[in-house]
Amino acid sequence: MAWFVDMNNNEYFLVEHVLSINLQSIAEDQLPIDQLSFEDEIPGPFRMASDLAKADASILTPLKLNSDNTHALWSYLQAQNQKINTLLSYVLTQQDDPKARHQTTKFSAGSLIINNLNKTNTWKINDNVRLKIFLPEESSAIYCYAIVSGIEDTKCIFTYTFIREQDRELLIRASLHVQSQQLKNRAKQRELKS
Repeated sequence: MAWFVDMNNNEYFLVEHVLSINLQSIAEDQLPIDQLSFEDEIPGPFRMASDLAKADASILTPLKLNSDNTHALWSYLQAQNQKINTLLSYVLTQQDDPKARHQTTKFSAGSLIINNLNKTNTWKINDNVRLKIFLPEESSAIYCYAIVSGIEDTKCIFTYTFIREQDRELLIRASLHVQSQQLKNRAKQRELKS
């Protein structure tokens, strides 16, 4: 079941979904001093992935399919986009550190939740982490910082502290896509049962 997390008076819908992430504990003095210094340190592949995802959303979507020529152009652009996304997905896999890998149980544009079953994880409330979120369905990845904002039994909640707005928007789109797919799957299951 999905629920809401409050962050700076903004509510973001948590969607149940497994994403591969990297978590690296960091000391307070390793945090960026402000948003500008944070954005300056974002590695190139993450910046490029986010910029391309934003371009996809703003450029391809508004095309109107009102003629055969437009339809052919749309198909060509989609094929080129798929090639770029495939290459980008490969580049982003190189940023994934297996030693720092975890999987989400839920995520949103404000936070994410992981199982905290690994006894080597000694997370405490207010611990800072450098976070990489891999979004294969969006052919993208996000680099940000988070803080441990909650620990419940076997769950650990991380709330983003430094994240670009366009990356937050990407997380919103990704969560909506996941939710849409989950609703379609439930509808198919109901059809099969009836």
